[in-house]
Amino acid sequence: MTLLVIALAIVSAALFIANRIYRRQVQQLCRQLKFINENETQQRPSADINTREFKELAEEIAKLTDKVRETEVKHMRQDEALRETIANISHDIRTPLTSLDGYFQLLTSEELPQEKKAQYAEIIRSRITSLNDMLDELFTYAKLQDPNYELELSPMDMTAVTADIVLSFYDEIQKSGNEPVIGLPEEPVMISAEKGSYTRIVQNLVRNALIHGKNLNVRLYEEDGRAVLECSDELVNKDEPVDASRVFERFYKADKARGTKGSGLGLAISKELTEKMGGSIEAECGDGIFTVSFDAVK
Repeated sequence: MTLLVIALAIVSAALFIANRIYRRQVQQLCRQLKFINENETQQRPSADINTREFKELAEEIAKLTDKVRETEVKHMRQDEALRETIANISHDIRTPLTSLDGYFQLLTSEELPQEKKAQYAEIIRSRITSLNDMLDELFTYAKLQDPNYELELSPMDMTAVTADIVLSFYDEIQKSGNEPVIGLPEEPVMISAEKGSYTRIVQNLVRNALIHGKNLNVRLYEEDGRAVLECSDELVNKDEPVDASRVFERFYKADKARGTKGSGLGLAISKELTEKMGGSIEAECGDGIFTVSFDAVK
């Protein structure tokens, strides 16, 4: 009987001590979590008791803490990107609006010669067209961010459509004073695409080349079962470096003052449309030559 009492006393003491240790460990974990929640720290919760259960608990809490940190960082980056987007949109819209206001004031001047009024009216028309194009690009880019937005793909003659697109830029190419190099195969290159989206992609590539470069070179070929369209140009302003890894980012412009034409969304839209059609698009810049390669699904 005495031995039983002693054994029960020992077990009770052991349970009491274990309970105190476990309670102290739980309190320690709570203090660690409170400190992590109240301070910007990279500390991760840890357990002093070397048992499997507490180790697993501390590890799961640490994973949850890391996940919360990642979510906070992601939200901070999204907020920063949103602020930058709003600032860029405000800048790009304000510029033509300010110009429009100035020319409208000039038009109302009674002393202005008729030929000048006609000239300013044409400038106003071009500014309005530019503003409409910019707003259209903003709308298109926003629409493409919807993961549920899909394109209806169908067989398309890439050779014929590309030729028509390049031909539509004939006047602009003539004004640039440069002779383009167009390399298209004689036979049709069939791909699976949405014609309107493909047209917009190529238009963006050609327009980007005409704005920022010279000596446009468009080449279409097949390689390893792929249909590849390359659009390259010689950069006019070689003093402004082009970061090829960022050209598909929204609002990216090589010039720091954002003084060049366009909204900075053209190539971003091209990338989004390309991926919606299951293709890929890449850019590289070397020796003053900027090249964009578009791979289509055959």
